[in-house]
Amino acid sequence: KMALLQENPDYQAQSILDALEMENLSKLPQEKATVYKIPVVFHVLHNNGIENISDEQIFDALAILNRDYRLQNQDANNVHAEFQGMPADIEVEFLLATKAPNGQCFKGITRTLSPLSYDGSDGGNQVDAIIAGNDVYNGVWPGNKYLNVFVCGDIGGAAGYTTKPSGWSATQMTNGIWVLHDYVGSIGTSSVGSSRTMTHEVGHWLNLDHTWGPNNNPGNTSSCSTDDGVNDTPDCIGVTSCSLNSNTCSNDNTYWGFNIKDNVENYMDYSYCSKMFTQGQVDRMRAAIISSIGGRNNLWQPANLAATGTNGNVYLCRADFSADKSVVCIGDNVTFHDDSYN
Repeated sequence: KMALLQENPDYQAQSILDALEMENLSKLPQEKATVYKIPVVFHVLHNNGIENISDEQIFDALAILNRDYRLQNQDANNVHAEFQGMPADIEVEFLLATKAPNGQCFKGITRTLSPLSYDGSDGGNQVDAIIAGNDVYNGVWPGNKYLNVFVCGDIGGAAGYTTKPSGWSATQMTNGIWVLHDYVGSIGTSSVGSSRTMTHEVGHWLNLDHTWGPNNNPGNTSSCSTDDGVNDTPDCIGVTSCSLNSNTCSNDNTYWGFNIKDNVENYMDYSYCSKMFTQGQVDRMRAAIISSIGGRNNLWQPANLAATGTNGNVYLCRADFSADKSVVCIGDNVTFHDDSYN
């Protein structure tokens, strides 16, 4: 499963989604030129297994996320003919935080040793374990200051899930994204086929529903009577494979005025060949990112970028290296690894 959108009556309430739209869509024309920068922290919750993924795998995941949200993915040029020219640049960029809530410098990654990595029955318990036991700062990493990503060995049967914008969870650390270690990036324990999961989950985190509407069940004909709140994504029931000629609903929305194929290659479908967002989805995400309702609008403020070390003022945090041998003989080869950061 590409994603599991956490169900909660408060942040699923249509009144909240409507408020986001009404409050902010009118502001978008003058805001469009702004590139919003979001501080990110990857919290690796592991039990000394393969789920303790490398820094390189996390860097790869962040690069893919930025590529997709800035429309720098080359495969966007190869979307189905009916959607040519529609892939859109979200103008949002994601930066690894370099300062913890207490001001301590770090590389944007925390690691926590706990068997809860493989108990995804309660994501809150996993977050509590990270708060108490991570190797950087033992306290809350507020959700309106950092986009917290929790990398685990199990998250309750999904590949990833998140919360949509909500007033009640705005400042909480649980206002973040849970993801399986083998759906992070395209290298290490993951693969290219799993590498767009973060793109999908950040879409939810920025107020997008699946292309078939606000549920986690693709393939149900009843979804033709629901909508994702975006005018330029045709009505559909969702797919679980790359069925490019899928055309599942005859009542495509009024934006189109005629029946059109499903936007299977949309990041918010489950097709595993996703490569685009539409302009309507961009407008909805940018409305969420400037709204005070879910705390997203604090993330990119200059004061928060300075506090999280993502304002571009680069400084040396740690100069260090490691070697693959600690005892050598004359003539032996030694491989050094640069462990410096920031």
